[in-house]
Amino acid sequence: MRQLVTNRLEWGAREPAKPFRALSPGRVKGVVLHHSGVQDGPTGVAAVKAFEAYHMDTRKWDGIAYNWLVDPFGAVFQGRGGGWRGAATKGWNARSESICYTGWGYDPVPTVALKAIRMVIDDVQFRYGGSLWVRGHRDMSSSTCPGDFLYDWLADGGKVDQGAPSDIDWAGIVAYLTALKDRVAATPLSRRRRSRGEAVRVAQAHLRHRGYDPGPADGIYGRRTAAAVQQFEKAMGFLKPNGVLDGATWTALFFV
Repeated sequence: MRQLVTNRLEWGAREPAKPFRALSPGRVKGVVLHHSGVQDGPTGVAAVKAFEAYHMDTRKWDGIAYNWLVDPFGAVFQGRGGGWRGAATKGWNARSESICYTGWGYDPVPTVALKAIRMVIDDVQFRYGGSLWVRGHRDMSSSTCPGDFLYDWLADGGKVDQGAPSDIDWAGIVAYLTALKDRVAATPLSRRRRSRGEAVRVAQAHLRHRGYDPGPADGIYGRRTAAAVQQFEKAMGFLKPNGVLDGATWTALFFV
């Protein structure tokens, strides 16, 4: 993502009651937008923690329900994060990622928040190849969520200053990442190899927006980058957690 995301560690997320289940990329069909359903509610970390407490203590879910949350000031928070099955959209949790606007979606939403929501949508599209639909929660259930303003905004294409999603060359982005993956599969990136260059820089930037801390996106595979890769590998559960960025880890990082 093009701005810093506050990850679970940074906002103080609780340990899940049970480990989150990974999404199967081939089954993911869309992105679902929600809102808080509360006027004049908390913002920032307070809002995220309030959702987590309600979802875990009252609803008895494994953790916060949403993959991502955006507040009225444009701050983005990692809920469950990308690639994990949520609990926010009954019947579609295994086939979508969810975004929650922590404000009131009936009233006009600040442009800075719309831009942040658009950024998250674009990031999810990026990871799944740009073929996903984007819908409001009311399209999936008997709900009025995400409020009339946000729902109409989505119906109009979710446009903000940087352009509509149709302006993005998804095929070109996927081809570029696939070419880098082939290079990484042939010669894995690691601290021991003192790897440097474009693929390292791209991986560092993407680790950052998935909630990890690889250090600066300087193209140098140092200690912090290796540690971030290892943390990501451990979190995925099916990768060898050795801090080496090979073809399998690259695929999971960008396409899962």
